[in-house]
Amino acid sequence: RAVRTAWFSWAELPSGLSFVIPIPYFFEKVQRYLVDNGLADRPGVLPATFGGRLRAACSGGAPLPDHVARFYNDRGVLLGQGYGLTESSPVITACTPSAMKLGTAGRPIPGVEIRIAADGEILSRGPHVMLGYWNQPAATAEALRDGWLHTGDLGEIDGDGYLKITGRKKELIVTAAGKKAVPNHLESLLKADPLIEQAVVIGDGRSFLTALIVPNREALAAELERMGNTVPLDQVTHDPQVRKMYARCIRERLSSVSQYEQIGKFALLDRPLSIERGELTLTLKLRREAIYSNFADVIEELYR
Repeated sequence: RAVRTAWFSWAELPSGLSFVIPIPYFFEKVQRYLVDNGLADRPGVLPATFGGRLRAACSGGAPLPDHVARFYNDRGVLLGQGYGLTESSPVITACTPSAMKLGTAGRPIPGVEIRIAADGEILSRGPHVMLGYWNQPAATAEALRDGWLHTGDLGEIDGDGYLKITGRKKELIVTAAGKKAVPNHLESLLKADPLIEQAVVIGDGRSFLTALIVPNREALAAELERMGNTVPLDQVTHDPQVRKMYARCIRERLSSVSQYEQIGKFALLDRPLSIERGELTLTLKLRREAIYSNFADVIEELYR
């Protein structure tokens, strides 16, 4: 799978606005730092955190949670996202300071066409598309069909021409009952909760969905102190009060989705997912097969 954007880059907009393009995790960490330290609502603190000149930003490499975009937009920094992959050189769509819509990856850049296939896959055509994979004719034929690049991503185009990414075609969960769920979407909803650092939704071929949850240690420690719960942080994953609190968080965060998309059971993990263990890419996207392997016993226990 191609990396979608560089880790970090700076540019100067024609209008003189300072502009930055990191991955979503960067924006989330800055947000949580400001919130955890009681600084989030101080006037001007967000632009000042970046040196005082930042007025607009665009995220790439992974889905940008809506609550993170709102946090920045409400505090004077326009934050949108873009979409693309190495095979498309790499940008296909992008939000700009003059054309941003929450929850979308923007509109196609000049000269680029997009459309949605019958199965929901995002297709793109234009001079930005690669000629093919080096010495891989079969892979090239699979990716380039009838002049269109088949991205492997699922999406929707709204009435204003903005692209919304809904998931990965290969990651779509089909339950034992034939119901289809997009794990990326559910995980983004879960991670909107301050108490949840990482989330992995599981359920392909199963009778119900489950989730692996990595608690946000700082937020959890503060909440435990507020509650008067003295359980050590290295023992929280099995504490009844903590599990009840997370069950409520999960239920509230998924209140807007269908019944079959609800989480039947969950496990609180005692360590974060990591690049070193092969569970995350360099842009912090989930490597699901590695996660399933590393936590196989935990997952099987959820289905007993």
